Amino acid sequence: MLVSTRMYYEDPLYSAVELPEAIAALLRTPPMQRLRGIHQGGAIVLANPAINHTRFDHSVGVMVLIRRLDGSLWKQLAGLLHDVSHMAFSHLIDYVLDYAEEDYHEQRYE
Repeated sequence: MLVSTRMYYEDPLYSAVELPEAIAALLRTPPMQRLRGIHQGGAIVLANPAINHTRFDHSVGVMVLIRRLDGSLWKQLAGLLHDVSHMAFSHLIDYVLDYAEEDYHEQRYE
């Protein structure tokens, strides 16, 4: 009996998107799942709770867009992982700590 290993992601913009196993496996990892708890807009969610999409939503959306534009698997993976080092208030903390390069989160999660 053949069991389908296809995984689909329900994207709010593009509907159901079939994912290769390499991407599906990465989506299940703790570093990617951690992004579900980090708001893309940082502190703006405190002022307007309606703006509540996460770094996870954003990263998957970037990957889906690259996929729809026929980007290679490597480019899709890069799109998916591009925010994996972000933390809460990621770029805002650069201003608080006076990091001109805006890379505090990248140094912290090298």
